[in-house]
Amino acid sequence: MSTDDYGQGVTIASLADAPNAELLAKNIANGIAQRSVMRFASSSARSATLTTPVDGMATWLQDVDRLEVYTGSGWVTPQPSLSSTTSGLSVASGFSLLDFFGFRQGRSVTIDIYLTRTGSNIVSNGGNIADTVCCTLPSGWRPTHDTVTSCFDTGVVHGGWVVGTDGICTLRTSSEDIANATNLRLHVGFLITT
Repeated sequence: MSTDDYGQGVTIASLADAPNAELLAKNIANGIAQRSVMRFASSSARSATLTTPVDGMATWLQDVDRLEVYTGSGWVTPQPSLSSTTSGLSVASGFSLLDFFGFRQGRSVTIDIYLTRTGSNIVSNGGNIADTVCCTLPSGWRPTHDTVTSCFDTGVVHGGWVVGTDGICTLRTSSEDIANATNLRLHVGFLITT
């Protein structure tokens, strides 16, 4: 017997072996199955079948619709890769950009925006301000299901803002006036649903 050409340890019968079609088929099937995504009704069904799992084995659990990989010490759900951006934010008139960070892992998105007010003062009347567009998030970094509400602060002043599925970020409330040359920090986290 020999093994496959890809270093995966799949046993292949050689011409010198005694003819045995059942053993040949079983060796190929077993070698490939343990290196493929194996499907099980549940984790208990998997445990009953895979009594000695090997590092790197992958399984799909049908009852919870979840992919899991064996790490050598347990079954874990693989983490999606982390994506980030610092570009593509469009700043509205009356503001300038100091910094922008977007982070996405799977369906989870976190946005941090740091702006300076360059226009006239935004007057607060009992916490209410005129809706003021401050920036627009880049495509691919926007909520997908609805408008999301979050908070901003200046270190002294705090308030609320929203971001829509179009990426437009709008200041809605403020505890005090937002004066010219004031720096605002906006933060929001949301799940992408589509």
